[in-house]
This record gives sequence, structure tokens and C-alpha cells, in this order.
Amino acid sequence: MATFRCDKLGRDKTLEGFKKEGVRPQYKMLTGKELYDALLLKLVEEADEVRDACNRQELIEELADVLEVIDALCKTQGISMKEIAPVKEAKLKERGGFEAGLYIETVHVDDDNPKVEHFRLSPDKYPEE
Repeated sequence: MATFRCDKLGRDKTLEGFKKEGVRPQYKMLTGKELYDALLLKLVEEADEVRDACNRQELIEELADVLEVIDALCKTQGISMKEIAPVKEAKLKERGGFEAGLYIETVHVDDDNPKVEHFRLSPDKYPEE
């Protein structure tokens, strides 16, 4: 018998599918912080799959998965889409969207500019050259 490690959050009907396929999973049910943390990991996994999609249909399917994870995260945290929509709109109005294709390669900030600390506080995100 072969055993494979998965260590990932499955969809609600995964067990039914496994049963039909003769797969016997070892699993546990997550709640609270464990579920929240697993959903965050799942969001990254699904985002990676969006990046790796090879065609339009795969992209649609992976985007649907991302939205499903976002819905679950909202539910676990008691956040409604009605709460998110105005924040999204405000950010769009203030900062714009991502449609123009602006890609920032580097930024140059004087040492006496207070914004320099913003970048230095996140060296993984903004490595200093």
C-alpha cells in the first residue's frame, strides 16, 4: 500500500470523492485559528496555480478557486463582501487599479525621507541594493 503526504486543506466534498475512488485518507477537521491558518496557506497555493495556468479555461478555474478561498476566509472572520466592496472602491479611487501595467523596478529614497523606514522595515519585500 502506498501512502502520500498531502498536508493541505481539502474542499468539503473531498471525502466523498475519495470514498468513490477507493482512497482512504487520514484527516482531521479544523476550526478557529487552525482553519484560518490553513485557509491562508490555501490562498497562496491557489494563487500559485493561477500563476501557472496554461490557458484561459485553467485560469478561470484557478481564479474560481481563489474566490472560493476568499469566501471561506471571510466567513471564518465574519467579514462580508459588503464590508470589502467600499474599501476596494476607495483604494481604486485613491490609488487606482492594476490595469495600466505599471511595473516598478526600483525606488530611490533619500536617507532623510521618512518613507525610507517604510521600505527598510520590509527587507524581504523591498531588498536594499
